[in-house]
Amino acid sequence: MAPGLLGLYARRLLAAAATRGRLAARVRWESSSARAVIAPSAVVGKRAPEPTMRWQEDPDPEDENPHEKNPDSHGYDKDPVVDLWNMRVVFFFGFSIVLVLGSTFVAHLPDYRMQEWARREAERLVKHREANGLPIMESNCFDPGKIQLPVDD
Repeated sequence: MAPGLLGLYARRLLAAAATRGRLAARVRWESSSARAVIAPSAVVGKRAPEPTMRWQEDPDPEDENPHEKNPDSHGYDKDPVVDLWNMRVVFFFGFSIVLVLGSTFVAHLPDYRMQEWARREAERLVKHREANGLPIMESNCFDPGKIQLPVDD
């Protein structure tokens, strides 16, 4: 059954290709399981004449050097004026806006995690303790007199 359907579909495909004006290649398919042979039908036997190809010069040669017309090309456009202005715009936004304003923004960001404030506060406390004759650091972080402990039973 399968070889019969396959042969029918193959003949229809070859006939459709021949009626559309396309060249149908001669196909001979042999099945290894059923030993069925499928060959093109008689309709396909008539071949259309092969189209002749005419030699034509390439109107846009690929090996044209773009630097002959514009030796100072920056690679943005073929037109020298547009190429120059595109280069100026890219460098203006790339350097002036991104680098200068970006670094200014980063330099003026607020204190990250309050590290500078902690340093200033520590320096202020050290000066206060030295001026009052107190030790710079104590073993107790909190005043033991202010801590209320539970009563022992």
